[in-house]
Amino acid sequence: MRIRWRARWDSNRNIQVNGKRNHSTMEKRKARLRDGREVTLRLLEPNDKEQLLGMFTRFSQDALMWSNPPYDEEKISRWMGGAETGLSIVAVFDNNLVGIAAIHEYTRPRKKGTGGMVIYIHQDFLGVGLGTTMTKNLLSIAEKKGLHRIGLWVIEDNKAAVGLYRKLGFKIEGLLQDAYFGTDGKYHNMLVMGIVFPEN
Repeated sequence: MRIRWRARWDSNRNIQVNGKRNHSTMEKRKARLRDGREVTLRLLEPNDKEQLLGMFTRFSQDALMWSNPPYDEEKISRWMGGAETGLSIVAVFDNNLVGIAAIHEYTRPRKKGTGGMVIYIHQDFLGVGLGTTMTKNLLSIAEKKGLHRIGLWVIEDNKAAVGLYRKLGFKIEGLLQDAYFGTDGKYHNMLVMGIVFPEN
């Protein structure tokens, strides 16, 4: 059964599909968060590199506890290069990037139609619905572009993220024991989660 995400993207999307960019335009959209703030959601653009670096370097230690973002220029350059084979959306507030969600579409023939997802939200925008909104929109685009499966890894102790993914249809597919060394100096289990669009 096809999942009906309530996303309002323009039907022509400037995103990567099977390694080829569709140069049509995509309308930006506004999203109101639970605390009343309004953000703009749009596709990641090449000139976002410096803003992306700035967002990552402003992450607090608490925000970094469950993630390992590419927070130096060299890593971000490689990461953005990899994003060109997939699709990425960003959240903008007051002309600053405050979140990014991306799917890297795998290019190997035996991984056709599958991809891996990551999402990073600035700590000032946690717990107000931004992660849910961005993930819903990203999955909507991925499904409409014909992807069959999206997977991700998440720290088992990151209960908020695990709950979000399960609410949006991801299922726990496996557990990696002590696979993540946190900023708390302890090892944590990681969950392998995935969502399948059976009609694709």
